[in-house]
Amino acid sequence: MSFNHLSLIVSVIGAGVFILFPTITTDVLNDIINYLLTTFDTFFLWTISLILIICIGLILSPFSKNKLGGENAKTEFSTFSWIAMLFAAGMGSGLIFWGVAEPIYHLNSPLNTLHDGVFSLAITDFHWGLHAWAIYAFSGLVIGWFSYNEGREMTISASFTKENSSIYQLFDVLAVVAILFGVAGTLANSIALIETGVQSIISENIGGLTFRFLLLAFISLVFIASSLSGLNKGVKYLSNFNVALALLLLLIVAYLVGFGNVLNYFFESSIAYIKALPTLSFVIAEGSESWSHGWTIIYFLWWISWAPFTGLFIARISKGRTIREFLFGVILYPTIITIIWFATFGGGGFLAENFKEIQTATNTNYTLGLFTLLNNFGIGNILGLLSIGLLTTFVITSADSAIYVTVLLTKKTSMTNKLIWSAVLIGISSALLIRNNLDLNKVIAITGAIPFVLILIAQGIKFLIVINKKR
Repeated sequence: MSFNHLSLIVSVIGAGVFILFPTITTDVLNDIINYLLTTFDTFFLWTISLILIICIGLILSPFSKNKLGGENAKTEFSTFSWIAMLFAAGMGSGLIFWGVAEPIYHLNSPLNTLHDGVFSLAITDFHWGLHAWAIYAFSGLVIGWFSYNEGREMTISASFTKENSSIYQLFDVLAVVAILFGVAGTLANSIALIETGVQSIISENIGGLTFRFLLLAFISLVFIASSLSGLNKGVKYLSNFNVALALLLLLIVAYLVGFGNVLNYFFESSIAYIKALPTLSFVIAEGSESWSHGWTIIYFLWWISWAPFTGLFIARISKGRTIREFLFGVILYPTIITIIWFATFGGGGFLAENFKEIQTATNTNYTLGLFTLLNNFGIGNILGLLSIGLLTTFVITSADSAIYVTVLLTKKTSMTNKLIWSAVLIGISSALLIRNNLDLNKVIAITGAIPFVLILIAQGIKFLIVINKKR
């Protein structure tokens, strides 16, 4: 049996189990995940923080002058396109989903005893900032180094051996499954937010299963067409468009909220974030264990579940960049953009005249927060449609990138194989849309993360051993 067939069979069987037995499967996985969170919460927190520290150490080391691909390697993409692609593939759709909701929600965090908006933004930045992007950066650096500088294939298994070992290739199978389920969960959540936006802007009568399927069909047609067109066309152009549209939306909302207000929130939340970083990175405060498990640790596991996808994709588009440029760019630029985004949308929620309405809507349903804020502005419907368009293009780019990485891992880049894996992704997403359960989407999205914590650690150790020998 070929590796491609094995990955396909495992993915289809996994999807079938979730589809046929959603309640039992979700309950069992929830019990497993809750046990692991309770038992290994500090281990997970320290592991991710150590990855960030290693990345900072590599940036400051002389080794950082080395290029991915060797001294004469040239970059394939401009810096703008490079940042646009890594950002769109990494977490672009998530910022729209949580931009208003998460800062509002963290006002009642057990860590936020004063219910302070600035500290609420700092907690949000901790979840979406340096730690998250360090996971992607480190994963991408390891894969990129072994591929470009050690002459190996661009797969997870190639970090461990030059040979096509069937044992290590199981890591690639696991990566394919994690990618498909992780992206499917995000796709289902995004469609739920788009549905809420359409109901808020146009009519509450619009929606339901038929609408969700029609939206999935449209998204699928676009990402399949983009995937078939190749990396230098589909993904690149969509990512550039995403960033341009995101900047437009960000500037408009920042203007309506007040540039001065956004800058204040940006600087104050950045300072609060930096001050809280040492404590948040290594300590789970007494009395906040349940909250930390449901937010911080789950977030970090979610980023790890995306690491085989986003890390490999970032590695693919980063040949010719020095290690310092790579780590600095992947970690810092998106973190700054993220802090600005939450300062604008989260800060805008705090300052809005209908703040209580936004808070009530958010606590009722996460998807309601964004559009309740936008309704506060005179052009709320226009901004709502712009948000829906941006969310749609971000999701399309993520799905497109996921298929690209999947065919790389399965070592079959034919159009037929792209269509097959697109069909699998659509099938899993369809099952999630039928259930329409955000908790189910979350469980599915992080299912593959737990074993990848260990794989990422092993990859990192192997990488550090290899580069130490070259000193």
